[in-house]
Amino acid sequence: MKNRNKWTALLLTAGLCLSLAACGGNKTQDQEGRSFTTHDAEVYIDGLLRENFLGEADQEYLELVGIHEDDVEKVYESALEMDVDYFFSLYDIDHPTDELREEVQELYKEIYTHIKYEIVSAAQQEDGSFSVKVDMYPIDIVQTVSEASDTALADFYEEYPVDKINAMNDREFEAMDREWSRLIVDLYQDTLKEIGNMTVRSLSVLIEENDEGRYVLKTEDFDRLSELVIDYSNAGASATEE
Repeated sequence: MKNRNKWTALLLTAGLCLSLAACGGNKTQDQEGRSFTTHDAEVYIDGLLRENFLGEADQEYLELVGIHEDDVEKVYESALEMDVDYFFSLYDIDHPTDELREEVQELYKEIYTHIKYEIVSAAQQEDGSFSVKVDMYPIDIVQTVSEASDTALADFYEEYPVDKINAMNDREFEAMDREWSRLIVDLYQDTLKEIGNMTVRSLSVLIEENDEGRYVLKTEDFDRLSELVIDYSNAGASATEE
């Protein structure tokens, strides 16, 4: 499975600007004397997921992180752009049009409405960091597409064997690429009506105080969460693999 890294989307939300309002749960303080609690840790993880995958955030998260609604929209759009690039890379789509990019972005918006997870608990560790347990229920659309692809793409593979592809000039290859991309996106669109969630996968992520005294989620832990929103295992198909 290719690594789907959303670290750039974290740049706007990495440093928590903590509210001074009292919250329940265990408390610790950053270098500016503001309290951070287990409740804050849960709000933070929930907010990151909603921000990056749904483009929304409640007021508690906005105040906790110190951002505004327009910042949330920027993070969401950036994350979607990365999804679109990943999709084209995954399926070896080399010449996407602007219209296709917009279509795939809308596709991901629809897919992400099926995100399913639960913030189970948060606990403060002896070193002052916070561990948050999350139950993720990966969206299964990529698996469903993969299962249907052999049949759906059979005619294409028959029409374009490897030796024919290798003999193409640039114009012919771009034409084939447009046909290929249309088949893949249509396959996803057709599969939307069957979309569901897979069995739970539990993991714990760590929120730590950085050198500036702000509590942040480790980038690699956010990637672990991201990779369980959609199950990309066994994904990808290439016109040159047949």
